[in-house]
Amino acid sequence: MSIISRRTIKGLVALFICIIVVLLIVANQINAAIFSPPRRALQEYHMHRINNPADYGLSIRSYGCLNGQVPCLLVEPDGLAGAGVRGKRLRQQLSENGVELPAYGRVQGIIVLLHGRNGRKEDLLPIAERFVAAGFRCVLPDLPSHGDSPLEVTSFGSSEFERQLPAKVLEDIRSHFSLPDEPAALWGMSMGGAFAVNAAGEPSANWDAMMVVSSFSSLETVLESHVPEKWHSLFPVLVSLLGIERKLQQLPTIREIQPAHVAQQLKLPALLVHGDRDRYVRMEEGKNLYASLASDNKKWLTVPGGGHRSVLSTSMPLYSEMNTWLARVLANQ
Repeated sequence: MSIISRRTIKGLVALFICIIVVLLIVANQINAAIFSPPRRALQEYHMHRINNPADYGLSIRSYGCLNGQVPCLLVEPDGLAGAGVRGKRLRQQLSENGVELPAYGRVQGIIVLLHGRNGRKEDLLPIAERFVAAGFRCVLPDLPSHGDSPLEVTSFGSSEFERQLPAKVLEDIRSHFSLPDEPAALWGMSMGGAFAVNAAGEPSANWDAMMVVSSFSSLETVLESHVPEKWHSLFPVLVSLLGIERKLQQLPTIREIQPAHVAQQLKLPALLVHGDRDRYVRMEEGKNLYASLASDNKKWLTVPGGGHRSVLSTSMPLYSEMNTWLARVLANQ
């Protein structure tokens, strides 16, 4: 009987270990889908801008920041080429808003633009074009596990490396290209917004302003909103399992990725933008993040008809709104 009992116990232990291993393998696959998404390839329209920057009034230079860990583009105005079509339209809108613009080619500040999940730095070239037209040079990094980044996993801006990434990239770019010390702002879209919030929350942070578009207060809440209601009761168990697998890799867990907690410390001027038809990151998430900000100088913009991917391309003159806000914030500092 004792022999049978020992065999039974050994069998149960082996079965338990097998179950744990299988669960961790499944958790690894799910975490990979969240934190190491398929990479977006360069598109033809990306290459047209890169190969013909003067057509858009731009100068574009590339550099591997942080010893090649963060591929970046530095986008500046080409004073000889003059503003492109979109740049001219924006400058006219800003003039109508009473914004004093520098002559095209002169720069009054620098913005680090942070792309969203599944994105890459080149996606931000049309956005950089608008900010450049208003007199800002822009830095566009490939975030971890995206674009040409050699890093395989992202943590939505929550790891120590990622929290410091925007500031270190800016420092490296300034040093490499001998740029002046000028006002610096953060701009982040969706996941990039989480990067921006976390970067602004660093003790050594010295950002003058922050703009966040279509971002969230809690990654867990965003993920739960996409789970069918009949499975909601099991969702906390799944998140706990995914958390164990991330902890084994010494990475922040889903529950630890909460930009709203960081926002409670932030007092820099902040502009938050969200589309009222965003089905991926619901506007409630953006409003929760906005409410958490400790800043006395914060502004909320709702984009009518804006979805998660279309928030920047509705009939609302959003680029004019963002640039007007930023110009006035910097003028008052």
